[in-house]
Amino acid sequence: MRARLSVFIEYFRRCYLADSHDLSLSNIIRLPTNRRLFLEEQDYLSSGELPRIPLISPVAAKLAQLADTYRKERRLVYACFFVCGTLTTQGGFISRRTLCSPLLYFPARIYREDDYFAEINTTDIRINLPLLRLILKPDIDPVVMNTFPLPRLPMDASQVADMGRWLQKYSLLAEVEELVRWPNFQPGTLVQERMKTSQLGPVSAGALILADRSRGSRGVLHELGQLAQARNLPAPLQIALGGEPAQVIESNSEPEM
Repeated sequence: MRARLSVFIEYFRRCYLADSHDLSLSNIIRLPTNRRLFLEEQDYLSSGELPRIPLISPVAAKLAQLADTYRKERRLVYACFFVCGTLTTQGGFISRRTLCSPLLYFPARIYREDDYFAEINTTDIRINLPLLRLILKPDIDPVVMNTFPLPRLPMDASQVADMGRWLQKYSLLAEVEELVRWPNFQPGTLVQERMKTSQLGPVSAGALILADRSRGSRGVLHELGQLAQARNLPAPLQIALGGEPAQVIESNSEPEM
């Protein structure tokens, strides 16, 4: 029974590890340059034109090494459609926040066969929900995020147009027509320039990013790992997982009076 519960806990740990919604992606330009690699020319991966792409940049080797070394603390993703610029919010006071964040991303991996190559998990496309929530117009109910037209791979121009119409209607973004540039990519230098502008808008660009997991998620992963290796589990946890707690031997002795 204990072995079966350990398998359950390890399964939960791996599911949590695979979930990327806790990644820190609000401003990737803050990352060291060896943890981000902007891609050139076109979006060959999400368009389905190529199953993998060669990585010519010298950053590729270091990025692959870091992704392997810090697999528990960080996650390698392929990101596209960046939202860049300054987000201004008005509440009790005016606040400004600089964004350079992808709208969509996929789990990715880098491997070597003479040269370095990158490929993505084409069955696991993610919306950057924290970003989507930030860029909603202030009078829009966040429940509308459930209607965002998440594309299916291979992505095509009609699906990108659907995303553009949604953003035009519900978001604060300007110049949404930039999306029609896809599948062509803007260079990373332009992404950094757009980030410094006072206007918030999309950029058709793609990058491989080694993103940080949140500290909270790292703590959860550590605790699940410890539980999976523990010899004895707390009784409530054993019951929750469908097991039976260890029997407590009751004493029949009476205290001396």
